[in-house]
Amino acid sequence: FIGKPVDGYLANRIVGTKALCAALALAREHAASFGFGLLLWTATVRSAAWAASALVGAR
Repeated sequence: FIGKPVDGYLANRIVGTKALCAALALAREHAASFGFGLLLWTATVRSAAWAASALVGAR
């Protein structure tokens, strides 16, 4: 934690290790076999508002 967002923080992408990407791909495939998917986000005010509105719209 550096106390402020780093360059590219608001970009619509996830940055991680190759191991993380491989694990997420496997989790996505496993979830898809049950008819589900993955939704990943960071807990910022901006994304929390989006997530809340998405949940309200799904009800």
